[in-house]
Order: sequence, then C-alpha cells, then structure tokens
Amino acid sequence: MVRFKAINSDRKIAPYTQYLLTIAFTLFLTTMAQSQEGMIQNSGLAEPTTEMMVSSINMETDPEFVYAYEQTKFVPPEGKTLLIMGQTVERITEYIDHFPDQPIPGGWAAYWGIPEFKGISEAYKNTTGSTQNHQMLIDKFPNTIVQSAMWMVGKWDIANRTVKGDYDKVIKKYGDWVKTTKRPIYLRIGYEFDGPHNELEPGEYVRAYRYIVDLLRKKGVDNIAFVWHSYASKPYKNYKLSAWYPGDDYVDWVGISIFGHAYNATDFGPHCDDVLTFAKQHKKPVMIAESNPVQGIDPKNSEVWDQWFVNFFTFIYNKNIKAVSFINEDWQSLYIEGTSDWKDGRLNNNAKVAEAWFLETNKKRYLKQSVELFSQLGYK
Repeated sequence: MVRFKAINSDRKIAPYTQYLLTIAFTLFLTTMAQSQEGMIQNSGLAEPTTEMMVSSINMETDPEFVYAYEQTKFVPPEGKTLLIMGQTVERITEYIDHFPDQPIPGGWAAYWGIPEFKGISEAYKNTTGSTQNHQMLIDKFPNTIVQSAMWMVGKWDIANRTVKGDYDKVIKKYGDWVKTTKRPIYLRIGYEFDGPHNELEPGEYVRAYRYIVDLLRKKGVDNIAFVWHSYASKPYKNYKLSAWYPGDDYVDWVGISIFGHAYNATDFGPHCDDVLTFAKQHKKPVMIAESNPVQGIDPKNSEVWDQWFVNFFTFIYNKNIKAVSFINEDWQSLYIEGTSDWKDGRLNNNAKVAEAWFLETNKKRYLKQSVELFSQLGYK
C-alpha cells in the first residue's frame, strides 16, 4: 500500500518537476553562453575596436634617426610627417567621393615620362588604363603639394638619350609649368632607380639625373625638391647603393618604396636598412614615396591592419619618416608588368580599416591641406 501511494504521488508532481528542470536547464545554457562569450573576449578573439587597432602602433622614435638635415628643402618640422595620397585621376577622384568628410591630405602623387610632356598640363590616359593630370591636382586642391614621379629607365636608351639632349624641350617645358604652380613640387627623377624592372645602369642614371637637375636650375626653377627614390629591395645586378648616388648637391630627399616589406614584421629587410643608413650618413630626410598592402584589403575582415598597417605606421614613427605617400589602388585593374599577383589595396574596401587609417592619420603629426602647410614646409 505504501508503495502504491508513493508511485501515485510521483505521477502527480511530475509535470511541476519537469517545469523546474526546464527553467534550470535554460539558466544553465544562458550562463554557459555568457561565460563562453567572456572567454572569447578575454582571449582576444573578439573584433577589436578601431581605437584598439590604432593603439597597436608603436609610436616610439629611434633616436638614431633623429638628425639634422643638410642641403635639402621643404621638410616638415620636427615630429611632423607630410601625408600624400595617389596615384591616378580615377583613384584620387574615387578616394574623395568615398571619404568626403575626411581632411584632404597634404599632397597628391602623379606620374609622367621624360620622353613626352603628357599628363602634366592636361589629362593623359596611358597604357595602364589610368589617367594622369598634374594640373587637375593644382586646380582642384589649393594649399597642397604635388609629388611628381618622372619615369626614366635603361630600356630603349632613355637615360643616355636624356644626356644627349633629346628631351631638353620636355624638361624645360616641365620647368616652366612647375613655376606656375607656386607651391612645393617633389620630383622623383627616375623613381625606383635600382629596381631590376627599370634596368638602369648606375653611371647612366647618375649622368641623366644630374643633367635634369642642372637644366631645371638653369631655368630658375626653385620650387622643386629633388627626390632620389630607391626600390629598397634587392638591387639591379646587385650594384651597391652608392653607385647610383648623384651627390649631396643634387639630392634633397631620399625616397623608398614599401609594398611587401611591411607584412608581419617591423624590420623591412637589409636593403631597406641600407637606404636608411645612407640617408642618415648624407643627412637627408626620408620619404616613403610609394606604399600599399599589395596582398589586398579584404572587405570581409580587417586582418590586414595587424599584418601590414601596424608595421607600416610603427616604421614611420620609429624611423622618423618625414613624408609618406600611400597609393590607394586596385592593382588588378591596371596593366603594369610585374604586378599581376598584386590585389585590391584600396582603403574603401573595408570600412573598419579605413576608420582606423583616418583615426591615425588625422592626428596632428600628419600634415594635411591647410593655409599653413607651405610655411610649415619652409616654402615662401
């Protein structure tokens, strides 16, 4: 009898017991989920904020790279870096359209070739499928500088023909145009002179470089800073860097390219180190004349920030870089020899990466468009 009553009693309370167990199990699952979320956040797997992304940059400057500059011009004050963007009419226009509320950079990059006066005073669409127009940058963006890249290679005897005077009319016409701009122009003569892709012999390059500078000086062009721009990678035929140097009287700035260099390390390799050491020995400021994360900026994740941008900005601070030019480019859309495996490295691909970029570059360190810019660069 007692056993019967006990069994009967269990059956009567079973629904209530089941209700309590359901509540308990739900609470258990909720607690576990919250605990797991906390573990993920604590382990660093949670998506970082842009403030956290920028805070990963090491802003310390190596005292070794703080030195007095000599025989130069248009250098930002101590603790400042000139910000430049590029490099085609299409991409510059796209950049402005995507980021209309962001400050205008301190300058813009443009390109041309010494054999012809094209892409300077008017638009010119070249074989890469993109357009160059120096004058557009002058007209559209007051109180900014232009970083002007002069293409010159060893192929087709370009360097030797320069010295022979074949391009004198082009150089003089360019000089006349520079005078009309009434602003600093940073001219990269034969940019990436030591790159294997340019096939320049050092002696030919030095003679051509000096010839161009002498001709422009004779024209009375005084608003140009001459930039000696190294590829900062394994050089053509392993020539020594010094073999390409035109001399202190002909160089205002030393330039470097930063592409694959910046992935996964703040050490950009021995060839880049050699250029930085050379610049210090000759007391010249350093410009990152071309840069981009050429493995691309993925729209779906911001991993490239830690993989490339943190190292890039850390390098700028650590090495006391005085000017930096970022190429906002989709390399797959161009037809440039040797870049077939490069991807889309435009900031507008990823909103979070772009937000972190502007959070960093909007700091007072980076010189942008302003009525004070020219005086900050020592230009009157």
